[in-house]
Amino acid sequence: MKQTIRIMLLIWSVAMLNNDPAFIEALKKISVHQLTITEASEQYDIPKRVLYKAARQQQVKQNKQKAYLIATQKRLQQSLRNVEMELASFS
Repeated sequence: MKQTIRIMLLIWSVAMLNNDPAFIEALKKISVHQLTITEASEQYDIPKRVLYKAARQQQVKQNKQKAYLIATQKRLQQSLRNVEMELASFS
């Protein structure tokens, strides 16, 4: 029961912080390595656990986006090779 309440409070606090300019600024500074999670926690008075989870979630999103872009690049390169081969066959 305590764990459930703790998780609900954490979710609520993250939802509330998402609209907080200080939280967004802290997360940006963490992501560009200007501040550590501990420094940001102390400077912006935000729990370390919340900052860690938000930074981790942001990193996962970026990794997924990077993987998608790499896959798209490979597909486009393959399409370009196919078009070049077709053009070469007309010559």
